[in-house]
Amino acid sequence: MIEKIGKAVLDDTCYPGQDLYSDGAIEDEMLEIARTYPKEQWNQVIAERKSWPILYHFSHVRENILSWLPFTGKENVLEIGSGCGAITGALCEKAEKVTCIELSKKRSEINAWRHKDCENLTILMGNFQEIEPALTEKYDYITLIGVFEYGENYIQSDTPYVDFLKTIARHLKPGGQIVLAIENRFGLKYWAGCTEDHFGTLFEGLEGYPTTKGVKTFTKKELTEILEKAGNLKAQWYYPFPDYKLPMTIYSDRRLPLKGELNRMETNFDRLRLQLFQESPVYDSLLDNDMFPEFSNSFLLLIGKEQICPEIVYTKFSNERDARFALRTDICEPGRFERYVQKLPANEKACEHTARLERIYTELTEDYKKQGLELNLCKTVNKAARLEYLEGMTLEEKLDQLLAQGKFFELEELFFYYLKKVQNLHSTDTFIKTPEFVQVFGDVELTGEYSCAKMSNIDLVPANILILKDRQVVIDYEWTFDFPVPADFILYRMIHYYLESDGKRRVLKDRDFYGKAGITQEELDVYGEMERNFQKYMQGSHVPLLSMYEDVSPGKVEILPYYEQMRAAGAERRLQVFFDRGKGFSEEDSEVYPMSRTGVSMELEIPDNVKNLRLDPGEVAGGLILRKLVFENDIKADFTTNGFPVGADSYYFGGGDPQFVIGNISEEKRLRIEIEIMKAQDAGEKFWKSFGLVSAEKDEEIRRLKEKISQMENTKVWKLYRSIKKK
Repeated sequence: MIEKIGKAVLDDTCYPGQDLYSDGAIEDEMLEIARTYPKEQWNQVIAERKSWPILYHFSHVRENILSWLPFTGKENVLEIGSGCGAITGALCEKAEKVTCIELSKKRSEINAWRHKDCENLTILMGNFQEIEPALTEKYDYITLIGVFEYGENYIQSDTPYVDFLKTIARHLKPGGQIVLAIENRFGLKYWAGCTEDHFGTLFEGLEGYPTTKGVKTFTKKELTEILEKAGNLKAQWYYPFPDYKLPMTIYSDRRLPLKGELNRMETNFDRLRLQLFQESPVYDSLLDNDMFPEFSNSFLLLIGKEQICPEIVYTKFSNERDARFALRTDICEPGRFERYVQKLPANEKACEHTARLERIYTELTEDYKKQGLELNLCKTVNKAARLEYLEGMTLEEKLDQLLAQGKFFELEELFFYYLKKVQNLHSTDTFIKTPEFVQVFGDVELTGEYSCAKMSNIDLVPANILILKDRQVVIDYEWTFDFPVPADFILYRMIHYYLESDGKRRVLKDRDFYGKAGITQEELDVYGEMERNFQKYMQGSHVPLLSMYEDVSPGKVEILPYYEQMRAAGAERRLQVFFDRGKGFSEEDSEVYPMSRTGVSMELEIPDNVKNLRLDPGEVAGGLILRKLVFENDIKADFTTNGFPVGADSYYFGGGDPQFVIGNISEEKRLRIEIEIMKAQDAGEKFWKSFGLVSAEKDEEIRRLKEKISQMENTKVWKLYRSIKKK
């Protein structure tokens, strides 16, 4: 049966009659959102509901994975595994015709409702293997976004993944492409402590899926072998970052990341993760060793029967902003030795924002020349700002190079060389707070006199300054304002975005770059407020993903602080014995003996004149088993302890300062000590079990007492007593 939701077509001819998979009640909530809210309000809905499934299925960031592809508007597209339609809308906007295949009826309905105005959309419900024989058309693009890993479920054969691609390739037009996005089984995030995306277990993919079936991701080598076996298919490799689900940058073999670029790691919106190490410096090491492609978190492949080389070799999305400022930055390679950069508006509202860049270039060029700086050449072409492509080392990269070499003095000297240039550029006038300034940066309290310029480029951060052999070029000047901004605020941003954007630069914070730049603590507070206000201005009503991270994500468990805590505890794990010779226990009259991580076994020589002993077995916040505490004549030592008994000779010490006190020592000269450290989890479990029993016994005792009192209160004797007491 064929039905319509708005203009979208739903075809259930091959639908099996029931959904074979479902996420449960959340799908009903998503259907309600799709039916009730227009696309313009989805971001606010995501922010309000604070739910990973809603974020995942409705975030516009999902569309970034293919919205950059060079569509002409005449394409016929097949989307396999369309789900709730996270990327369907982007395809409908760009292509002439879109056909979706989706097994779930509920998800197909969500897709249709959210794209009910798309008259070029048809959704075929059912299993791909049942629908595929009836596909009579050829397609310019066939998409497998987060689908290929389920190949075993789509194709029943001994080589399902190879056969899946073979089958799909038969439906391509000449020159057509399969767009395949999938996690990399060896993605760095998995080594660093993220759980496997499909099963939620640590290291499952890295170990080759030893305990799970039905879903598989692949390494670059494994995917290459599958392509060869599927008919020697050709592929262009792209690397979405941080991953293909929520990509903000897409790299390729023709434009890999630069050192220092990979510093956004908050991707675990769905599950708790461990953080075994800081990924950013590891990425830098991988880049140094030409190994980034093998450890990229995700792959995006453009697959065809012939080798295809798209012009776009890199794209970065700046669409986590107000619609007026949303854009995309591409590096394009129309010829082998020809490149250019283009900034494209993400929507009509942003056209003015990109169009102004050519004017900024023209107006600032002469002033920048006075400081030995150039602006990257810019002209407007078809609503896009086209800029000269330049290769070289950015100031940020150069500073990081000196940092890695431990050349802190040289780093500081170079940094302040450019800080001085920027200060000179913006010190031609005296700052006056204007209404335009207040609109962007807020009505902050700026006391004193500040220098400024008539035009203010606040984006002169080290990543935007390119150092060439005979040129120093500002490669991005998007955030330039036609009103004065204090020069010191621009210096503040230069320092702030260098020091704070990567953890490896923390070692520089003690060098007081702000103070040396003449920025006081009071001004730091004001400039911090200005920056927050600017971010609010740039974002408008849009709520970016990163600002939702704390509300949606279960967060991270940082292993290094935990390890340091355990190491410190291990270092403190010692047996200190205190001797009381009639004046009490004191540090001066004590001895320390080593303890292993499992405990201590030793024979203690008791000094003369000792009346009492106190054993302090380390800083153990858990449990201890007292295996042996006997004198040389095999007489058990009587002792008291601050531990809670949790079994035979076992004690729990929640406070972490265990003590055993042995009194009335007279003639004893030797004490045999054997103490075993319990596993923290076992100790905790035993404590709560024992505590529960004790608590129950106490409750029962109180109940019996209350019952006796109640019985007594009803006796004649008690009533007589109360009457006398009242008198």
